Amino acid sequence: MDKKQYHIFTYGSLMFGRVWSCIVSGNYATIPATLHGYQRLAVTGEEYPVAVPAPSEISIPGILYLNVNTADIARLDAFEGDYYLRLQTPLLTVTGDTLIAQTYVLNPIYQHIAAPFEWDVEQFRNQGLERFITRYPGFH
Repeated sequence: MDKKQYHIFTYGSLMFGRVWSCIVSGNYATIPATLHGYQRLAVTGEEYPVAVPAPSEISIPGILYLNVNTADIARLDAFEGDYYLRLQTPLLTVTGDTLIAQTYVLNPIYQHIAAPFEWDVEQFRNQGLERFITRYPGFH
């Protein structure tokens, strides 16, 4: 059995415990972190965002889950689906450390789903979270 673990950086719906805990079975420590060189865009007609490459001065704040086991990563891969690629990325944590993590970024062949504006975290928290949980299979 593979005992390898990875850090997983989240910047959208998975930052929210209600969503994360519906996907994974483990309990993981978290730390705020930032991904540089990517922009968080809304997805047309959806509640969730995508990360797309951007100049290095642009960054995405998010939550880093530490030492996620491979069984839960397989669940996350299935949840994220074909729209995303899981890439190894460097992150800057709130404590000033640089850590390597796995980040789900938009698969370039699906670039057309990205809206031309940033995803609004507060709007998701206040309005989109309930719709998201209601809409996606496996949450109910």
